[in-house]
Amino acid sequence: MEKVFSNWLLDIAKYIVAALILSNALSDKLEGWFYYTACFVLVAVVVLLGVYLFKLAEKKDKKKKGEQVNQQSNN
Repeated sequence: MEKVFSNWLLDIAKYIVAALILSNALSDKLEGWFYYTACFVLVAVVVLLGVYLFKLAEKKDKKKKGEQVNQQSNN
């Protein structure tokens, strides 16, 4: 579940960057420093949360594989 959610968060970060690029290309006036700063902070938070969840899912997968190996060796 964490892997799916982390992939979803990384996709959201890509969409935010794409929206910023498109809005900058299509708009005559864009208060750059505010939008760029807000998007940078938002993307950083979303990416860090996505990476954290991905690593958490990897740890759970390794733990489950280790438990399965132990159960098979006991049988």
